[in-house]
Amino acid sequence: MIGNNANKKFKKRTDNRGYTLIEVMIAMVILLVGMLSVAAMQTKSTNSNTSANRSTRGFVWCSDRLERLKSLPYTEPLSGDLALGNHTPAPDTDGIDNDYDGRIDEAGESGTVSLRWTISNGAVANTIGIAVTATWQTPLGEQKTLTLTSVRARDLSF
Repeated sequence: MIGNNANKKFKKRTDNRGYTLIEVMIAMVILLVGMLSVAAMQTKSTNSNTSANRSTRGFVWCSDRLERLKSLPYTEPLSGDLALGNHTPAPDTDGIDNDYDGRIDEAGESGTVSLRWTISNGAVANTIGIAVTATWQTPLGEQKTLTLTSVRARDLSF
């Protein structure tokens, strides 16, 4: 009886269990499709994050400039940055990072970002309208624009 079990242990396997070459290739194709999908999703996610970052920066730039303009003294006649009309500062004096290199207003700065504002007479006496616009490009080259508007009243207290 002991000898019989020993023969069974060392008998050569004659059954054909295992994976065929076709099964292995199909599994590899399925794995490859999954990996390519993840890579495409990662690329799209990176572009979306960059675009969201630039949109947030555009809002911050507009908001900051709007608050600066609203804090200027309201004197008649309006002059300087509060003069009626369109204002577009040079890229190296506009207070923003036009080329996304982490430095603001360095000499000779240029880039895809621009900031401008328009001062107009308000709908009500002793007010002015302020519209600040930031324009930038997305990572895919699309032009995006954001405009914030506000009304500034003249202080009439005596």
